[in-house]
Amino acid sequence: MDRFVNKAVLITGGGGEMGKAIAKRLAEEGGKLILFDHAEDALKAVSAELAAEGYGGKVIFVVGDVRQLGDCEAAVRRGIEAFGQVDVLVAAAGILRHVPVDIMTEEQWQDVIDINLTGVYHSVKAVVRHMKERAYGRIVLISSIGGRAGRPGVGVNYAASKAGLVGMCQLLGYELGPWNITVNCVAPGPIAGGIFAALPKEKQEKLLHGIRLNRMGEFCDVAAAVAYLASDDASWTTGEVLDVNGGLQY
Repeated sequence: MDRFVNKAVLITGGGGEMGKAIAKRLAEEGGKLILFDHAEDALKAVSAELAAEGYGGKVIFVVGDVRQLGDCEAAVRRGIEAFGQVDVLVAAAGILRHVPVDIMTEEQWQDVIDINLTGVYHSVKAVVRHMKERAYGRIVLISSIGGRAGRPGVGVNYAASKAGLVGMCQLLGYELGPWNITVNCVAPGPIAGGIFAALPKEKQEKLLHGIRLNRMGEFCDVAAAVAYLASDDASWTTGEVLDVNGGLQY
């Protein structure tokens, strides 16, 4: 498929495992990529992998912090300088800091809210003016089953931030529709590696209970869902949440 030929895609959290999987999928479909992350070494590693697969001329990276609106705006400007436009935003930056609510510190609460929720707000805010000017945009937010239903092991800070993205998606889908900008959300279940792998084994087992398709999710499963919602195949879909969880509903 070539759904992203002549399209430029900004991926926040582009140095992480989720961001890398999404970047590879969209590159395979012809996309030009702006990878944005706070971790320069991780960005260099992902960029090198993509270059080794033949996509080097279509990938740039920008080091910055989604907690800073100015950094997000700089990433958008860099994308426009390199590719002439930014057609798609995939907001994949996120962290998990789980402890029970009674012992959660203010810092643990705020770190997750600042990156997972405010960071997405900054990312969207930074790109929307440009998308409105072009009367075109595709925005995909990465929520979680932890923001859709009470799940053990994710923490009240993470659940609140990811539930907030669902509300943001629904509101922005309504608000930005007149400019031909769609806003949708992918809500993954437990994915092998990444944040899930950092959890203690007993918490992993609790999260896995109830998956109906008899396997762990993979980052490529999420990337496939993102590719659909970010493409013009989903041009009449907005304000929606696509659950990608192997049948793990409750």
